[in-house]
Amino acid sequence: MNLKIFTTSRQIRKWLEDKDNQLLDKYTTLGEFLEKIIVVDGKKFIDKDLRKKYLFEAIKNVDVEKLGISREFINFFEDSDFIFSFFNELFLERVDIDKVIMSDVYLDYEEHLTILKEILKNYKDLLEKDGYVDKFLIDEYRINEGLLKDIDKIEMRLDGYLTKFDVEVLRKIPRKIEINFEVDRFNKSLIEKSLGVSVKEGKRYIYDFKNLIEFDLKENNSNIEVEYFSERINQIEYVFAKIAEFVNDGIEPENIVVILPDESFSEFLELFDEMENLNFAMGESFTKSNLYIKLKAIYEYLSGDDLAIKKCEDVIDEFEKKDLIEFIKNLANNKELKVIDEELFRLSAFKHFFNNKKDFLYFVLERFKDKRFDDVYSGKITCMGVLESRGIKFDGVILVDFNDEVVPNVGESDLFLNTFIRKMAKLPTRFDKENLQKHYYFQLINNAKKIAISYVKDEENAPSKFLYELGLSLGENTDGKYQFFKTSKEKEIAKYNEKLNIKFPLFPTTLKTLMECPKRYYFEKVLEISNPDTQEEFFGNIFHESLKELDNFRSADEYYKKLIEKITSKINDKRLLFEVLVKWDDKIKKFCKIDFELRSGKNSFPEQLIKFNYKGFELGAIVDRMDIDDKEVVLIDYKTSKNAKKNEDYIYDLQTTFYYLWAKKQFPDKEIKTYIWDIENTKLIEGVIKTEILDEVLDNLPKEIKEAEDIVVEFERNGEIKQKVAKSAKDICRFCPYIVACGKDEL
Repeated sequence: MNLKIFTTSRQIRKWLEDKDNQLLDKYTTLGEFLEKIIVVDGKKFIDKDLRKKYLFEAIKNVDVEKLGISREFINFFEDSDFIFSFFNELFLERVDIDKVIMSDVYLDYEEHLTILKEILKNYKDLLEKDGYVDKFLIDEYRINEGLLKDIDKIEMRLDGYLTKFDVEVLRKIPRKIEINFEVDRFNKSLIEKSLGVSVKEGKRYIYDFKNLIEFDLKENNSNIEVEYFSERINQIEYVFAKIAEFVNDGIEPENIVVILPDESFSEFLELFDEMENLNFAMGESFTKSNLYIKLKAIYEYLSGDDLAIKKCEDVIDEFEKKDLIEFIKNLANNKELKVIDEELFRLSAFKHFFNNKKDFLYFVLERFKDKRFDDVYSGKITCMGVLESRGIKFDGVILVDFNDEVVPNVGESDLFLNTFIRKMAKLPTRFDKENLQKHYYFQLINNAKKIAISYVKDEENAPSKFLYELGLSLGENTDGKYQFFKTSKEKEIAKYNEKLNIKFPLFPTTLKTLMECPKRYYFEKVLEISNPDTQEEFFGNIFHESLKELDNFRSADEYYKKLIEKITSKINDKRLLFEVLVKWDDKIKKFCKIDFELRSGKNSFPEQLIKFNYKGFELGAIVDRMDIDDKEVVLIDYKTSKNAKKNEDYIYDLQTTFYYLWAKKQFPDKEIKTYIWDIENTKLIEGVIKTEILDEVLDNLPKEIKEAEDIVVEFERNGEIKQKVAKSAKDICRFCPYIVACGKDEL
């Protein structure tokens, strides 16, 4: 009997589809096989999350702050993934950490690597003391020949990459192994590195570690169409339209796939798939379950978030009285228990490792957050990420979000090594990892009959450069082409009949929202529906807070050092921290040099709320900084947005006008200056005082939704006013988070 090894379990299911009433070979996935084929005598493998407790012990006497890693257990729990990932990769590529240190010829990471080496030694000692072993600490192992009983030959389908350790294990197995793989320009180098053979593009091979047999691949003339949209959500109608088109062209629904490079798009598709024609291979995250939401709310409440009690007040008393595992079992419904029942059994063995119930609850949440419910719906059209598609052929392929940020997407940043060191140490580089993902996309496209590719193109998004490598055109904008295609579910448009009840004091941003779109004001201020910050907004908030808390400094260099320390201390996500430093470090250094001179000789006052009366209205603003000397008052607004490039970008921004009007009343004998500090472009922009526009805006404040809409229309009809204070509806709506709810997504 033969053993067939596939890349994914979905690939196995595809292979089994036409195998009814046949005597089958045994089958498994590559991951499962490699995990079971190795035996380490006298040791037991450490649990995937319990290992974090041991690693936390291993850093006690190590200066991990130099790695940007927290000593607080909760924060370290997340940071530890970066350390484990680093150690695991070294092991799988059979590279000793000393070799990496020697490869750091420019000493860029010498201190980091020395610290990591010390952590590795401590961690290994702690595990050995308790009879554990981690996968990346295996010294000696043997092949589990019991797993090979009755197996004559192993046939492996390789749709990815074998590490050096994988190859080492396979070579030790006392059975003939045939590795079947295809080669294209994207995986050629990786195949040659891992298997040590010379191969050609456009060929299929069978390799048994002795002989390499070459086959020609059948050429496939795929029909490929590329289109783009100015709004991500416009791709919903596009997906359903392309599915209908493919079916009408004779492609069976079971042979159509929707590939989601960013799997969050599945939430949009699910909303409009009322007839359940789609099958979401990634399933649904357990974090959306009522159980997880309740448990997370309890943890947040215990951490000091008083508002969280509203989500868990009905169960908090029971939580405090009962054992945590028992409490979870009683709270979970049958669907939730099916997913976590086995996990709860394992968790019972860990509770003695924790000093309190709160820390144990955090540990439980970490175990649950990666759980998923099985495939959502049972439709015939499959929706999946590119990794799930490995080794499966589809006749019709629909690829959405084909944008630069996600195609290819190689995941988290490497915190400890740069590309040069990786090359010197013979570790896979970022270029290698990107090429592997490109190989997966290429295989999908090359094996299909019809391919539809879409992407988003606007100020923030660009098409993937991979389109150029594939020799494809960038397509055309088809924003209006599919808006009349009926999706499975009608959109529910919000209705507005209430009065606006304008809240005072009025801030510049509030006025801007009222005049551009009263409906948005209704969502934000009346219904109080908030939206999560973008990464740009997140950094802006951190930057403002850090400057507000800054102590005295005697030089530009000290200013920069203290500001960077403040910023980095507020970012717990290590991936985000490194992204922020890469983008902003040089700009902050330049900012500090210029701003230190600007502050010189003045008394500086950090962020404060100002209020004043003007034309019978109470107005307000936040002054980010005020510098005062004997002759003048300087009021400054920090901007980290990309929109601060030119004065005219602020033609509808009244912030500096508010500053000026308030300061004129407070300091009548001093010269008043206002500035926008453009951090993105590291330059000062002198404020433009727009009292005439402010007067006009205040005179036209809306009272009710209908009246407000009429005013906006009138403003658009008046060309002069439009140039001063209004934008086109399309520009206003394009990036609005409420665009679908108000029905303007079809603009």
